[in-house]
Amino acid sequence: MRILAVSGSLRERSFNAALLKAAQKLVSGETEIAFSSPLDRLPFFNADLDTGNPPESVRIWRGELKSADAVLIASPEYAFAIPGVLKNALDWIVSSAELYGKPVGLINASPGYGGASKVQEMLVQLLKVLTAGLNDECLLRVASVNKKINAEGSITDLKTEEELRICLRNLEKFARDSAESAFLK
Repeated sequence: MRILAVSGSLRERSFNAALLKAAQKLVSGETEIAFSSPLDRLPFFNADLDTGNPPESVRIWRGELKSADAVLIASPEYAFAIPGVLKNALDWIVSSAELYGKPVGLINASPGYGGASKVQEMLVQLLKVLTAGLNDECLLRVASVNKKINAEGSITDLKTEEELRICLRNLEKFARDSAESAFLK
């Protein structure tokens, strides 16, 4: 199984990207987590460019999503909203349906006590519009993340590591079940 990891942060020492890297080590042996191309390579969404021949970076982004069995998005909350780079990337797939029925997991982490709850709510609504496959058991919020990840980017909080492991197991199961039900149709 192949899970595409998408970071909604461009920070070099992003807590959300660190959680995705930790996820690579926590998945079962039959699952691979691969990072998407950096989202800042995508041009600003423009419907005039969203034609039969979109920019190359858009074709790469769409291809990465299409070839994945599931998608795991980790994103901070910027001003109580979706970071612009992630929103732009999702805008590029509104009309092309790469997430249609595809299992998607969300990790939202912030140094605040809310654990990026507002961005998770917004992403759930947006992913519903994109008809992505969502399951509440594949959603994780990490509050006070700056106290749970060290300077090297490793998780130091055992509860957070276990919650991430459970989220990943649930996403893997969701993806397997989705693939089996699609096969039976």
